[in-house]
Amino acid sequence: MEENKKGRKSNKAERDDRINSLYEERVLKIRRVSAKRAGGSSLHFSALCAVGDHAGQVGVAVAKSKENINAIKKSKAKAKKNMFSVQITEGGSIPHEIRVKNGASILFMKPAPQGSGIIAGGSVRQVLDLAGYKNISAKIIGSSNQVNNAYVVVMALKAISKLNGGAQKPEGI
Repeated sequence: MEENKKGRKSNKAERDDRINSLYEERVLKIRRVSAKRAGGSSLHFSALCAVGDHAGQVGVAVAKSKENINAIKKSKAKAKKNMFSVQITEGGSIPHEIRVKNGASILFMKPAPQGSGIIAGGSVRQVLDLAGYKNISAKIIGSSNQVNNAYVVVMALKAISKLNGGAQKPEGI
């Protein structure tokens, strides 16, 4: 165990290792972003990461930094802070189909039959896999921006959890 400034033993390293072993972390996208400034151009990195436990907990976040590795670390930490619970049926799917729009991205998700797997692409597939879904079909129409697509999946999963918090599926969705 590590010792802190006052000479007491700290369990922080053990706690961090235990938390990190519970969750799988994936880097979905890294972007180089340059901006023209008075002194020349400045180069920054933006990282999109997703964190999940394959059992109903998932989080997605974007972070920026001047260093590539720091951007990844920051986005993983933000994703862990932003984690939320999702609803998974016994068949490893969602309870009902849903349509969500965010910006130019329109996401259609519906339950798939047992054994069909995750039928989706790009960042949508990664987020659904980390959440723990086994049989689901998803289609993105509109934007091909991976950051926006990851966030529209998060919106859809949160909407499903809200809809099924004791209420029936509303008409028109």
